[in-house]
Amino acid sequence: MVYETFLKTIQSMVQTRLNKKANVSLRRVLKNNGLMLDGLSFTKPGSRLSPTVYLNAYYNEAEEGMPLSIITDQILMVYETNPGFSEDICEELRDFDAVRSRIAYKLIHAAKNKVLLSHVPHIPYLDLAIVFYLILTDNEEGQMTTLVHSDHLALWDISLEELGILAEKNTPRMLPYHISSIESTLNQLEMEDIVETEALPSVALYVLTNSRGINGAACMLYPRVLKEFAESLGEDLIILPSSIHEVLVLPDEGTRKQRAMQKEMVEEVNESNVSPEERLSNSVYYFDREKQEVTLKGK
Repeated sequence: MVYETFLKTIQSMVQTRLNKKANVSLRRVLKNNGLMLDGLSFTKPGSRLSPTVYLNAYYNEAEEGMPLSIITDQILMVYETNPGFSEDICEELRDFDAVRSRIAYKLIHAAKNKVLLSHVPHIPYLDLAIVFYLILTDNEEGQMTTLVHSDHLALWDISLEELGILAEKNTPRMLPYHISSIESTLNQLEMEDIVETEALPSVALYVLTNSRGINGAACMLYPRVLKEFAESLGEDLIILPSSIHEVLVLPDEGTRKQRAMQKEMVEEVNESNVSPEERLSNSVYYFDREKQEVTLKGK
């Protein structure tokens, strides 16, 4: 089935099932790294909420032979069990005092997100960009978040500088950093039987992320984290971007051959093991413990 035909057919089938309980429309959403997703947006009469169910994965199921009636059932189940933001949360988004303690930051790739960055406040950082989001709910079921757009700054009457100061204060508090050896991390994920010990690097390798394991690459921005860890090792650091959710950290041995191999490894892992939406960068970063700064080029 042609993709556009699938989208319009599913929209029609879902709308028919819902009748007038909600209006169903097609919506394209720009995600990280320029990824565009197609979804169904649901709007109930008199409501300002429009939760979206993405359709890209369902198209793959249709191509594999799943009947559209069953796909329609699945979409409606997702919609009914995940209604999106409540009206109360929508009201809170307009009240800066109600959300100021929930503002956090994360890292994304700058060049791959030019269109997105034209609509959101951000701070350049090496080949990356610091962007901001609100953690609306955080519980055992997960987080509900929303990206801060330029319209929010106008609504809240605050500057980019004020936004950055709040995020720098809030993010480590809401999402404390966590650093552990790669072996310990694999064991916690019960992957020790999947990844052979011989395949791991011979040097000490550590995973830096946050307590949630979500957008944890931003922990490299936390004050004193890299400084204190470098001092504990007695070495400068190499930082390998594993994904937007974590980075790998290891002592810097300073050889050109080593650095070339590390860059190749990052590129290969990104291409083969990281989904396009979750890739951070193909670069290798260096932390100088004397200068206390991260750069793209080591000594």
